Amino acid sequence: MRRAFKHPTSSPRLRTSSLRLRRGLLAPLGVGAVAMLLFVARPLPPGLLDPDGALSVRVLDRDGQLLREIPSRRASRSVSLPRDGPVPAALRDAFIASEDRRFEWHPGVDPLAIVRAAGTNLRAARVVSGASTLTQQLARLLVPRRRTIAGKAQEALWALRLTAHLSREDILRAYLDRVALGHDLVGAEAAAQAYFGRPARTLSVGQAALLAAIARSPVRVDPWRDPEVARRAMREVLGRMRRAGRLDAELERVAAAADLDLVPPARPFGAPHLVVDLAGKLETLGLGHAVKVRTTLDPALQRDVERSVRSELAADPRLGQAAVLVLDNLSAEVLAYVGSADFLDAAREGQNDGVRARRQPGSALKPFAYGLALASGWTPASVLSDVDLEVATAGGAWLPRNYDRRQHGPVRLRAALANSYNVPAVELTETLGPERVLDVLRQAGFASLEASAEHYGAGLVLGNGDVSLWELARAYRGLARDGVVEPLRLVRAATGSRGERLEVRPELAPRRFLPPEAVALLTDLLSDEGARAPAFGLDNALRLPFPVAAKTGTSRAYVDNWTVGFTHERTVAVWVGNFDGRPMQRVSGITGAGPLFARVMRRAMAGIRPTPLVDRARFEHVRICPLSGHRAGEACPGSYEEVFLPGSAPAAPCAMHRLAGGRPVLALDARYAGWAERERLEVAPAAGSGDAPGFLTPRDGDEFLLEASIPASSQSIPVRVRGQAELRVDGDIVPLDALGRTRVVLAAGVHRLELRPRQGSGSSRAVQIRVRGGDARPALPR
Repeated sequence: MRRAFKHPTSSPRLRTSSLRLRRGLLAPLGVGAVAMLLFVARPLPPGLLDPDGALSVRVLDRDGQLLREIPSRRASRSVSLPRDGPVPAALRDAFIASEDRRFEWHPGVDPLAIVRAAGTNLRAARVVSGASTLTQQLARLLVPRRRTIAGKAQEALWALRLTAHLSREDILRAYLDRVALGHDLVGAEAAAQAYFGRPARTLSVGQAALLAAIARSPVRVDPWRDPEVARRAMREVLGRMRRAGRLDAELERVAAAADLDLVPPARPFGAPHLVVDLAGKLETLGLGHAVKVRTTLDPALQRDVERSVRSELAADPRLGQAAVLVLDNLSAEVLAYVGSADFLDAAREGQNDGVRARRQPGSALKPFAYGLALASGWTPASVLSDVDLEVATAGGAWLPRNYDRRQHGPVRLRAALANSYNVPAVELTETLGPERVLDVLRQAGFASLEASAEHYGAGLVLGNGDVSLWELARAYRGLARDGVVEPLRLVRAATGSRGERLEVRPELAPRRFLPPEAVALLTDLLSDEGARAPAFGLDNALRLPFPVAAKTGTSRAYVDNWTVGFTHERTVAVWVGNFDGRPMQRVSGITGAGPLFARVMRRAMAGIRPTPLVDRARFEHVRICPLSGHRAGEACPGSYEEVFLPGSAPAAPCAMHRLAGGRPVLALDARYAGWAERERLEVAPAAGSGDAPGFLTPRDGDEFLLEASIPASSQSIPVRVRGQAELRVDGDIVPLDALGRTRVVLAAGVHRLELRPRQGSGSSRAVQIRVRGGDARPALPR
């Protein structure tokens, strides 16, 4: 009998081992499958499809013309398709037929494409065909991975996950917003605007097919470099569209033969300094997510101002560079912004921005000190002393000098400002207190004046603190707006990546820095052509065919020139100089920046019916002595009509002129003796004059205003006396220096200042002044 043969696998032990092996293999596979399902089922990470930061910003002028496309953080030009409609049909059909013909039914990966690609690659013994779907390509763009087997597996999982949570429309839109299309162009919208000069929704079938062809090979298919290669690639995509049933043969033939209407490659860069400035502060302005920014820039005015800058610089070889800002006073919009003559001129540092650069303003800050004086009870007829003045500083005594190197004796406030005399401006600042002047400037928006009042001293009014043309233009516009500074507007409208309107965050809060009555007087002073004639002549750059209030500035050694001014409708600010700090050859604000200011202001006012700057009927008109500022008397050789706020005109007649032997002679304080002698003026001897004690400042009846925003202990009143005397303030002795000077801190109220001769003979002199506001503090020397 034969024994039956038993196969070894029939052994119970072997069957048990095989079962364990299968279970050991299946268990990890099961765990992997569960993990895959859990991964696919998880919601997509928040912000995964958010394009912010990946999109470029299109900066437009006020008419909607492109100034510049600011590249995205990836250094590309990237624009999203509009969200207010479906994906354009031509783009949908072209990209699906070209990249993923079964896009609308597969789950994110295409098994048929994988099998086809595997067979093709095996036959070729190398990788010649891929199987990535549009969804996989999107996954690669959203979550970049290394091109390894593990990376491809993760890409496939992400594609499944995207399909599980997004509609086909959303997937296709996200892909079309991120696909690279050559020349740093990202997204179909950006490419449509660059290659064809039109939005993607208006593309023809052939143009859409060309974009799909570029997506397959951005380096090889370049319609600007090789149009014939691009056309052949486009026709290949059109064939794919026909074979996929997305295009009939007749439409294919028409599209293949049609002109593509390519536009030349262009990267406009209009108003470059404005664009660069805006690009650097999008986050600050609350526009970090903007994709389109419509600026306030007037393109025609901008071009004309640019031409004017180049023309004026070419006409005078002493002028190195220039910057100009033009503002609409009603809206605070920036209409023109020129930072240099030529942004691309490296030899003259053209990429520096003269609008934003901080430089010494010369006398351009004087109006704000004079405005403070007018707000503190001074009048246009108040007299300042343009004689030798010594100012104590930390570095020693400082002797300010006028631009013309002359002294002018008693000078009315109107004449002192209009002719930009330095010595009276310093005396005024010393009298008001540098801390009060600095506070007004900061309230007017000069944030760049960061140091203390002690640091600047009275030299602040002559421009020893650096400011920018932007700040000057904004502050002068504040004068045109009755003393209220407001944020300037560079942006009219901004749109975010989802089509939402973005609100611009203002650079500062609107605030008043001078009362309107004082600003009205100040504007009258700044627009007085006759008053500035002694220093500038009647025929100067500030004489225009319409009312304009303006001020010039020249920094030390002719390094910087400024002219800033306003009409009722426009403000123009001009700087001329060299970015490297080289001085110009005796070029002042009136001769350097002035002609450019006049030219730009004329252009800015073209077509505008000018409005009077000031209604002079609101003022009280009084004839005064041009020398003393008091009402003209019989001894005054002439008179001048001055304007005053109602109730502020001087009541007393002129005391500087008297009749001697039937002819007028001068009766001046001792401080003017040297000036009168140099000018060879006949001065009548004053009774009891000589070294008799007397107050030079303050004057009897003067009023001072404590600023609530400054600690009262930091606000002092300067006192200057002549003669040997003892000073008492409200009965308390206050020491004087060797030159008869001190400063006192006074509480709000009425105070008596008295001078008593030291020798005990002679009469005392006293003045009474009033301090308004603040809290009660004892008088202290300073």
